[in-house]
Amino acid sequence: MSQTRYARRRRRASTSRSRLAALLGFLMIAVLGLTSTPQQAVAADPVLLSQGKAATASSTENAGSPASAAVDGDTGTRWSSAFSDPQ
Repeated sequence: MSQTRYARRRRRASTSRSRLAALLGFLMIAVLGLTSTPQQAVAADPVLLSQGKAATASSTENAGSPASAAVDGDTGTRWSSAFSDPQ
């Protein structure tokens, strides 16, 4: 009978230790997760490598849409080619 009691105590102690270890592990992960804040990504201003560079075109639709308008950085201007439909 004493062996049975000893075995029960040993199982209880083992179960208690396992639960305690799991609880401590969870708490460590929770504390580390709360203390280490993720770094916020800072978006850099877009760099337009073509802005202000020389632009050439084989054709233009009219004088109001030169090739330089494609790289001037102004969203109100545009470049367009001359219409062609050689079918």
